Amino acid sequence: MKRDWADGYVSDITYSHGYFHELAPAYLRYHLLVNGRACPSDGGRYTYCELGFGQGVSANIHAAANPRGEFWGTDFNPDHVLNARSLAHEGGLQAHWHGDSFEDFLDASTPHFDFIVLHGVWSWVSPAAQHALVEIMRRKLKPGGLVYISYNVLPGWNAEKPLRDLLFMHAEHEGAPDAPTPERIANALQFARALRRHGCAFFTDNARASKALDDMLRQEPGSLAHEYFNSSWWLTYFADVERTLQAASLRFACSVHMSDVSGEVRERLAGSGLEQLASGMRMRETAADFVLGRRFRRDIFMRGSVMLTPSQRWAMLDEVAFVPLRPAAEVGMFLTTPYGQMAMDESRLRPLLQRLGEADGAITLAELRGIPELEGWSPEDLVLHLSRLVARRDIAPVFADDAACATASAANEMNMAIATRALHGDSLRYLASPVAGAGVDAGRHDRLFWLAWHEGARTAPEIARAVAPWCGETAEALERRAEPFITHRAPVWRRLGLT
Repeated sequence: MKRDWADGYVSDITYSHGYFHELAPAYLRYHLLVNGRACPSDGGRYTYCELGFGQGVSANIHAAANPRGEFWGTDFNPDHVLNARSLAHEGGLQAHWHGDSFEDFLDASTPHFDFIVLHGVWSWVSPAAQHALVEIMRRKLKPGGLVYISYNVLPGWNAEKPLRDLLFMHAEHEGAPDAPTPERIANALQFARALRRHGCAFFTDNARASKALDDMLRQEPGSLAHEYFNSSWWLTYFADVERTLQAASLRFACSVHMSDVSGEVRERLAGSGLEQLASGMRMRETAADFVLGRRFRRDIFMRGSVMLTPSQRWAMLDEVAFVPLRPAAEVGMFLTTPYGQMAMDESRLRPLLQRLGEADGAITLAELRGIPELEGWSPEDLVLHLSRLVARRDIAPVFADDAACATASAANEMNMAIATRALHGDSLRYLASPVAGAGVDAGRHDRLFWLAWHEGARTAPEIARAVAPWCGETAEALERRAEPFITHRAPVWRRLGLT
């Protein structure tokens, strides 16, 4: 692709408006606690930095919903920075969104950080940018601070790597030099499709690669561009990343990938004896990637950490509260990861979800342990199932120090800005919860209903009349949509501090 100020990173298609819940401070804090580690945000104020924040959706939502934090970040793409700053301005948010490259951000005047997070960055930037990222961590992360990093990992990409290389080579060398990226992508996909149609051995011998091509043909050019068409596209083993981050005095703390949080890896390894053959952390994590055929990791590294004693861990876990993110009826009893599906214990989970749904506020783990229907579960079983629900975004952990200052958040102003944008488009599909300190899924109708609710509408006809000019639907259709919002969604959102 074009070599320019973007250093080979796709720059003529902006990144998506996605939200990534793994970046939420409370989410990271909870999983550290489950793994017996103290978190840098325990207690008072903290500093947080997102490197490569894209459109700034996660960055702004987390800054708005977490008043204890001071939020910083940088992204090299001017369009991204303008969008992030515009949303912050509309939401009345005080945050520090820079437009620096990672190299320039090294010299920016910033505080030292408790959190440094980067999602969808590491595997797609140049070696020089990777070096700068490690230097940022080395120079700007506090002792005891954490880094969240996600990245492509081997061996899961082995089947698709030649396909990606083929597509990139075609986009790089075929067509007009100044052709826009979407056109190059479309032509590359048709080239690969033609090869397959004419009996290309690569596709007949690699069913996964053929399926990957089918998936790509259905995707939008923007998501494909940022996933596959940057000049840098690094596939590494866990051990490679772990060794590289040692230069910043970082050590692996835990994985927050669904497959690890859910116990999927542990269940697959049960009875294998591999734990005795690979007792070290590096080989244990690498073995897990091979067991799953893993393609993507979501890891926390720390610059030193305080390991909690078992009694300290349980004392702190018992104080963690939980709140629903969605109505209980929407919570499925099968947990799907990228690598399989697991059935959950419905006989116990339904009473648990019912108790969470009926409460006026968040419920602590200590209270949940007292529910009679859950007596058959050990405390660790209960934490495991709660962690599965947290990772799937059915419920959210709530810490007392965050709850104590939730009313000081800028979440309401941010949600007003997001909901007002829904009058004219559908790019921002989340609202900020000051209780959960995280984003909440919200389709366009629900965001418009929230806006009408905020302006005083309480019945289905009132809501329908308020949103009708923006929806192009009949009053009857809008009332049918509004009824479940009033009955099911609004009570959950009230608990989350949204209504």
